[in-house]
Amino acid sequence: MTANHASAEQEVIFSAGKGLGDALIQRDSISSAEMAGINYAINFAEFPLTTGLWQWWAQGSYSHLRLNYRGERQEQNVFELKPVLRWYPRPRAEGFFGEAGVGAAYLSEKNFGDIELTTHGNFALHFGAGYRLQGGSVASVRYSHFSNAYTNTPNPGFDFASLNWHFNF
Repeated sequence: MTANHASAEQEVIFSAGKGLGDALIQRDSISSAEMAGINYAINFAEFPLTTGLWQWWAQGSYSHLRLNYRGERQEQNVFELKPVLRWYPRPRAEGFFGEAGVGAAYLSEKNFGDIELTTHGNFALHFGAGYRLQGGSVASVRYSHFSNAYTNTPNPGFDFASLNWHFNF
């Protein structure tokens, strides 16, 4: 297996989403939270295989969450840095894809809604799926999770889902 160096394709990704309830990983709900974010990503390696095209991206993100909690407005700023693995089932970057990313995050507030985090530094995890249009733009959906991965207790974490629009250049 040999890696092709990507053509330094870059993306700016605009995101909008909502906090999630306690049905998945997190312990308490932040389902009334709203999120807006911006991401920058660069494709640094590609692996065209018989199973499709695999790409490695480096991604930096900023997300702003807000929530009305017990009559008070709360805000949360999230800064992330992570590698992202994207897979296209075709030998080219076109059509549907899936992706996953795991990295580090800094959360500005330890308390957000009913969730009391133990650390500002957390792990960031996301799973996504999207579609690359013929012009190169991409639409995707993402599930994101933040927690300390049991490096400290308790480990309540929080989740949100987002719709994303990627501008490639």
